[in-house]
Amino acid sequence: MSTVHPEAAVRGHTVAWSEPRHGEHFRRCSWCGSIHPADLAAEGSWLPEWADQKYGWPHKFYVDLANQDPERLYVIGSSWGPSVPTGYTVEWFAWDALTPEQLEVARRDGYFDRDRTPSFVYFGTRPKHHAKFYTIHLSDPELDEAVKRAIEQRSGVAFDFEDGRVRWRPAGA
Repeated sequence: MSTVHPEAAVRGHTVAWSEPRHGEHFRRCSWCGSIHPADLAAEGSWLPEWADQKYGWPHKFYVDLANQDPERLYVIGSSWGPSVPTGYTVEWFAWDALTPEQLEVARRDGYFDRDRTPSFVYFGTRPKHHAKFYTIHLSDPELDEAVKRAIEQRSGVAFDFEDGRVRWRPAGA
């Protein structure tokens, strides 16, 4: 992936695909957080929600993906303040009073740090996972051409990456 994110190497960062975490079923880029192209292409149903073109081209879109375990419990929110947050319609739980099961969910979801933990958390389920996709990942020379075409067809935009430049057009054109 060094060709996709050359700036990462300059900063001494190794770019890799992280294993699924936080209850997600897809990998993410360790540099930009993008969903892995093959994981996105394997999803049956998604629609792109394009981000602005602040870089002058359609560089990113967001997708909602069905959670493969929609009844799974997650930490949905946290508060680091000294008192129970007010103005919410959820039940907040004091960190110091979490049950072993709640503590395991919080640890799994990345809310455990030996030096600092939130004061309060609340739990819930997620019918969907929200992910972003950076289209620069379509320039990876190791990417399977069928994966690239599937994403382009579904997103409606096709890309050509040549000589450090990007061109885009309606998919199928």
